[in-house]
Amino acid sequence: MPDWIFAPFFTFAIVAAIVTVATIAISHGSRSLQGLRLVRRLPLGLVALLVVLGAAFFVTGPAELFRSVPGQPGYNPSTHQYYFDNHGGIIPTDRAHYLAAVATQTRAFLSFAIGATCVVILLGLTELRRRRMAVVPRLGEIPLPSTRPPWGSPPAWIGVGLGLLGLVVLGASFTRIVQRVDTYFGSVSALSTSGRTEQLSAGHWVVFTWCETRATDAPYGCSSMVPADIVVRRLASGTVIPTAIDPSVDHISPRDLPAAGQLTFSVPDAGLYRLRLTGPVPKGAFVAQSPGTIARSLALTIVVAVLGLVTAALAVLLLLRRTRWRLMFAPRVVAPAIEPL
Repeated sequence: MPDWIFAPFFTFAIVAAIVTVATIAISHGSRSLQGLRLVRRLPLGLVALLVVLGAAFFVTGPAELFRSVPGQPGYNPSTHQYYFDNHGGIIPTDRAHYLAAVATQTRAFLSFAIGATCVVILLGLTELRRRRMAVVPRLGEIPLPSTRPPWGSPPAWIGVGLGLLGLVVLGASFTRIVQRVDTYFGSVSALSTSGRTEQLSAGHWVVFTWCETRATDAPYGCSSMVPADIVVRRLASGTVIPTAIDPSVDHISPRDLPAAGQLTFSVPDAGLYRLRLTGPVPKGAFVAQSPGTIARSLALTIVVAVLGLVTAALAVLLLLRRTRWRLMFAPRVVAPAIEPL
């Protein structure tokens, strides 16, 4: 089953649940939970069917997923390898197991969507019965509360403005971070015994080797190197740059493949440098800037992104507090329905 089959059901279930709950809360305020007692007035067979069907799908779908799928199924086009990603641990598998896992994952999402839809139908039928018994005011008909708004509930336009500002700042900062990281991962320069000439900027650089796994609780399976395995020479002066064992053992995943830092060296000035391996490395090696250098260059952007996130979260809290006061403390005028003679 391809992903597009369950996506509409999953989207409908989430959106329908949000709309149903929000509609009940807006219409009835603090008395929203009282209407759940009307479930007893629904046909018993229909309620039983929805409860059993929803519970069965909700329980069996995730249960099958956790029992038979050891991680997120994936495929690496560079190595043509099927695998499961278990929190960073790469578990190789074959195509048949991969396809079975994808189908199981799809059924699990679809089961969740069916279970959520049963809940939505049950709540919707209950709300329809309640609306037959009372005239519920529309959103525009709900009057303002007679009490003053509590502290921390400014006008809605302030909350909306802060939310938009926070989202814009967060989006711009996040885009900048992603672009910088993509550029970093895309600038991998493979090394060989024949040598490679690279334009290196001033700062710390790391020689990485490819690994079999990126899990922190398992052997990495990386090729190890010693300083004598590489010669870094500046072309202009012929000066050899000394290398040392990388004490941080940085781990990165360019091209969705795990790699670990083995050696480190410091470039004093930007320019052309010749990098040559003195012997072959079994899994291959490449050079990239130190992840710490990239992180420091993005420090200000990360701070701005955090400020944007905090601003957006604060705006949501202010809007929720304002909405609660607006709906929960407004005077209610709910006229009883006219019972037929």
